Amino acid sequence: MLERELKFHVPAHKRTALEKALRKIGAKELPLHARYFDTKDHELAKAKVALRLRKEGEQWVQTIKTPGADELSRIEINHPRTEPTLDLSLYEDTPVAQVIARLEHPLELLYETVVNRLVIKKGIKANVIEFAYDQGLIKAGDLELPICELELEQVSGSTDYLFAQARQWLKKHGLILDLRSKAERGDALSQLAHATPQTTPAEYGQLRKPRRAGSVTLADAPTLDAAYRLCANDCMNQIVRNATFLAGVDSIDDVSMNQVEYIHQLRVGIRRLRSCWNFFGKWVDIDEAVLGAQLRQYFGLLGQARDNDVVELFITPRLADAGMPALTLPSPIVHANHAQALAASAEFQETLLTLLHHLVAEETTDSETKKPSIGKLLSERLNKRLKRLCRQGAQFRQLTVEDQHKLRKRIKGLRYAMEFSASLLAGKSLARLHAALMDTQHTLGDLNDLYVAHDYYQSLSVDQPQAFFALGWLKAMQVQKQAEAELDFLRLAKAGGFKAAKPG
Repeated sequence: MLERELKFHVPAHKRTALEKALRKIGAKELPLHARYFDTKDHELAKAKVALRLRKEGEQWVQTIKTPGADELSRIEINHPRTEPTLDLSLYEDTPVAQVIARLEHPLELLYETVVNRLVIKKGIKANVIEFAYDQGLIKAGDLELPICELELEQVSGSTDYLFAQARQWLKKHGLILDLRSKAERGDALSQLAHATPQTTPAEYGQLRKPRRAGSVTLADAPTLDAAYRLCANDCMNQIVRNATFLAGVDSIDDVSMNQVEYIHQLRVGIRRLRSCWNFFGKWVDIDEAVLGAQLRQYFGLLGQARDNDVVELFITPRLADAGMPALTLPSPIVHANHAQALAASAEFQETLLTLLHHLVAEETTDSETKKPSIGKLLSERLNKRLKRLCRQGAQFRQLTVEDQHKLRKRIKGLRYAMEFSASLLAGKSLARLHAALMDTQHTLGDLNDLYVAHDYYQSLSVDQPQAFFALGWLKAMQVQKQAEAELDFLRLAKAGGFKAAKPG
């Protein structure tokens, strides 16, 4: 059975109103106690499989879940049980039999969930959604993690109706989108419980690690549309998971120690998604007019916070080491709590919901495209971009600052497109080009930070003449980095071209 659901964290100050709203429409209480099983090496979790026994009222149900086609979908197989014991023979004629057969260690109980659920099914005609509001705990060893989430599961009807209902409840109750399942959170908690007997608040931070870009495998993508959706879904995974943590979900402190990295990785995810649209837009019909404008707006707002961090944490200490006289530095315009409020805002969360809807609703349009041709098409498009960028970069020092900035963004886009395509490219040429691209991007990133810092200290020099020390130092560093960038582009041009991997 295909399960498709949206999951939201419910902020503490919204819980009373949400519970009241659900009870008003007839939601009933259902106590749930689930036991999750895996091997000591978490082999099922690594395969993105969850296996549990759950007591639903008075009935035990054995459930196994495997990944679906997108971030919202899971394949779910349920079997009623008369007692809380596993029966793996139930999967002998199912696709998960191979996963079970490959396990190297025996299954054992790793963590449990104890939840009080408010549940109701409601809808119009053929469109039915189950609302499930869960409050409780995940337990692993001596560690506990609170649960407070609202799940909207599509029982029947259209995905459009699911998202329409989700938008209404998100706006009214200030919900925060969260892609993590209870199994994912429980597995992370159980790993922490076994690794650290005495867990401190700082160690709980391991449960909120920033989500970096994942590796995308296109070898099994039958079409360019399918390849696009695999890449775009990984981008959305990176965006939403970092936004969840930036918004304060599961945070013990008011401001997370990882906030700088959440902002950075969230912006990387947005940049990757926009690059994905641009790269696959030649073959896939992507309407990014509204979504693109919204993402650019949030990218810029988050960029203000990132620029403050760069100046304060990286550039200013270097200037101090170089002998800069003391300056009175203004408080950052964008404070950490502002970034958190932005991520938790209904407007931003609704944008994330719309992006997910776009990916779920996307249909395959090029079913005749065969796998062997996809690698060739992608490598040709990459090489065309590579040659154009190398021509521009060869004269880097002659470009205006604005054109250098544009070239930096195109280099990032080429790198992301290369990483999307990597599983279909020849390894040797890919390794050379990846190294050269990374060197070029790092140099251009350092140069951009110097430009940002120059603007910052330029504003201070009006009232504090000692800031001219910073301007002189920054200008000298800019000249040095511009020369490095030009050399990087020459090395990139000599690294060769992308080649499609041979089939088989």
